[in-house]
Amino acid sequence: MEAVFQRCVQEERDRGRTVLLSSHILSEVEELCDRVSIIRQGRTVETGSLADLRHLTRTSVTAELAGEPDGLARLPGVHDLDVQGRRVRLQVDAEGLDAVLRSLSETGVRSLTSTPPTLEELFLRHYQSGTAQEAAR
Repeated sequence: MEAVFQRCVQEERDRGRTVLLSSHILSEVEELCDRVSIIRQGRTVETGSLADLRHLTRTSVTAELAGEPDGLARLPGVHDLDVQGRRVRLQVDAEGLDAVLRSLSETGVRSLTSTPPTLEELFLRHYQSGTAQEAAR
């Protein structure tokens, strides 16, 4: 049934029609939607394409390097750094990604995986930050 639903939505989009989809199945939203709005407590808190919204949170980076990494922890925007020999895993804010990639390439990259934030991560960012703000009141 899911495949039939997705096909129907895609057919309408191909015809130039707008389909308003309200769903908590975020993988489905990522698959079907060109634009996304995140609504919290009845108000739109973010809206845009997934690419537009992804700059709001962190990218996951995993790399296997030719040498020992140096200085990643000092770079701005780096979070959750885990170094195991020549293997590096980290989260990086969008504005820090360029510096991280430069640092990795200077060491020599054998393999690299960069994963943008999922819609779920974007969604949780708004709900977690809102919960923390409410608790501070």
